[in-house]
Amino acid sequence: MKKKGQKLAAIMMSLAMTASMAACGGEDEASADPTDAPKPTQEAGNTGDDSVEPTDPTPAPTEVPEKYKDLGGLEIIVADWWSSGEEGEAKTEQEQATRDYRKEIQAKYNFTIKQIAIGGWDDHQESFVVSTMANAPLGQLFMMDQGFIAKPLANNLFYDLATLECFDFSESKWNAAVIDQMTQGEHIYGMASGKPEWRVGVFWNKRLFEDAGLDPDLPYDLQASGEWTWEKFEDLCAKLTRDTNSDGIPDTYAMASFSIDLFKALVACNNAEFIGRDADGKYYNATNTPEFLEAMQFGVKLIENKYEMPAPEDSEWDWFIPAFHDAKVAMTFAEEHKVSFWADMDDDFGYVMAPAGPKGQSTTVFADNVVVMPVCMDTETANKIAFAYNLYTNPTPGYEADDDWKTTVYENFRDERAVDETLTLMYEEGRGVVWHMPMVYGANYGDIIYNVYGLHNTPAEKIEEVANAWQMAIDDSNNK
Repeated sequence: MKKKGQKLAAIMMSLAMTASMAACGGEDEASADPTDAPKPTQEAGNTGDDSVEPTDPTPAPTEVPEKYKDLGGLEIIVADWWSSGEEGEAKTEQEQATRDYRKEIQAKYNFTIKQIAIGGWDDHQESFVVSTMANAPLGQLFMMDQGFIAKPLANNLFYDLATLECFDFSESKWNAAVIDQMTQGEHIYGMASGKPEWRVGVFWNKRLFEDAGLDPDLPYDLQASGEWTWEKFEDLCAKLTRDTNSDGIPDTYAMASFSIDLFKALVACNNAEFIGRDADGKYYNATNTPEFLEAMQFGVKLIENKYEMPAPEDSEWDWFIPAFHDAKVAMTFAEEHKVSFWADMDDDFGYVMAPAGPKGQSTTVFADNVVVMPVCMDTETANKIAFAYNLYTNPTPGYEADDDWKTTVYENFRDERAVDETLTLMYEEGRGVVWHMPMVYGANYGDIIYNVYGLHNTPAEKIEEVANAWQMAIDDSNNK
């Protein structure tokens, strides 16, 4: 693996060659090879929200200022870490209609938008930071993972979208949770369109449930009846951790999960969080509440009772993915997009929200990719990009408000209840929250979770240990 300095030098050398060819906001198109990094479901301008009332069949402004009627062949690269830039065959009539609409507006106003990978997930944030600071960004807009936000935000590298006349973020097409998250005072530093992406829930192996004498659809029924609680979950863990050959070692464990997903879900489902934001918009350390400590202690209890499968020796960080896929564990706390890893599983699986804690309800934590603009864009170019992207993200003309979003998801699961019940429930009021941890540079979920998951420290010890460092990071964020 290249050292950080070498990587930065390579990027800077590349930028030095391109900077003389294109000014910030110019039309150079960086080449990139897509990687095998985890691929999020969100695409630029893919609202994913058919509940939005369709606009006028030609959803351009009624009166378009002269400066926007011809954008002069403006090329807009939406930089991510997974897109090839090529369109496959449209799978639905709506998808084809969306493509037709976008081709029409690009031809009418003389611009192009292309979403393309500029590298891998591991170096995406660095590519944004270095190229923006060099005044030669590798894209006019960037998709940013939640974990990529804090550092460039702390360094004032995001354009204030609230200053761009073509964006009206009160429109229903915009993801209100992301807009709220990225709002600081009167400034808005990022956006996303459409419904939030589904996140952490619990997948389970239906055959292993049956082998343990349990109804394979039991979690669905418990969720539907309002009885899907920590108590019920712990009871299932005891029954699903099985030593079938009596050698003292479980042959199947109840669960295996990424530590972050496990503890984030438990904390959210007990009405707690890591970093809060008060009525004045100020961040604060929220880990010192009884609800937070109770959630962390429950997670530790599951591990201490050996319901959680230990990581195999010399395993990779993501060992829990094949553990569930290969039926070594019955359940896993995981984000919905992990469903792609189960596509070829021999056993059928289901998906429910995480169980409710004593102080909360089943809750998921939304963490959508955020679209940002490099701060170095000149005002004229930034406004033209905003005009074009605002059109590009409009709902597809002619499609009414309904549940069409489900049709693109059913094929990912083995049963309809995952979509009709679980994913639908995640969109109900109060069932999905947006956290502010990504906005505080210098604080990280793993600061507390990693050692607690490994049973190296108690939750109380880690909460106290990180308190001063977190407070300094919070103060820095609040003073921006």
